[in-house]
Amino acid sequence: MKKRAGSILDWIYPRRCPVCDGILEKKEPYICRKCAGKLKPVEEPRCRKCSKPIRSWTEEYCVECGKGKHAYEKGYAVYPYHGPIQGSLMRFKYAQRQEYAGFYAQAIRIYGGDAIQRMQPEALVPVPIHKKKLRTRGYNQAEVLARQLTDQTGIPMDADLVLRKKNTLPQKELDHEERRRNLREAFALKHPDKKLPYKRILLVDDIYTTGSTVDALAALLKQAGAEEVCFVAVAIGNTG
Repeated sequence: MKKRAGSILDWIYPRRCPVCDGILEKKEPYICRKCAGKLKPVEEPRCRKCSKPIRSWTEEYCVECGKGKHAYEKGYAVYPYHGPIQGSLMRFKYAQRQEYAGFYAQAIRIYGGDAIQRMQPEALVPVPIHKKKLRTRGYNQAEVLARQLTDQTGIPMDADLVLRKKNTLPQKELDHEERRRNLREAFALKHPDKKLPYKRILLVDDIYTTGSTVDALAALLKQAGAEEVCFVAVAIGNTG
């Protein structure tokens, strides 16, 4: 019965390829055959902190991570934020393509599984969006991704831990310092009177750029008692 219901839903809401947005065939669970080789993950050498690509194996950190101390421990992102993945994530975020999350979660699990295992997170926490954006968009793309990642890794998701109390300006329009100011006091614990139930938390987001959002959340969670906060993302940008 469940399989039949799934088939009916696939007919009404056909699954689409996260690259070309074409309708997937039955034997194409996440991505179509034509697009399977079009997405290339970030290769080594990578920054040991944020996982951005770096020029030489003799370097440990990217320019951004080398400048100062992040509040988070470390992170992992799969793809460089350009080319097909850029358009894919825009549709995922703004055009109701929530089904792409299955492919993204699979990519994170395949390429970043070892990194996640070393982080030993007790819970996945999606980066929250403000309630106004949630009403307009209808969903939080980070939560949709985290839910799929939970299904594929078994790590529980907690989307009720933090909230975004400040409706911040779009980060892509700001420089590095403006991003940090923009996020000041943007987040809060949803239940500040309760003891934080985790020591090791893995934040989940669609895109990582300068790390301002992750830093703001990591600082909040550590102040509340977390010992280690890391992140995973689908894509990582080279610029602020």
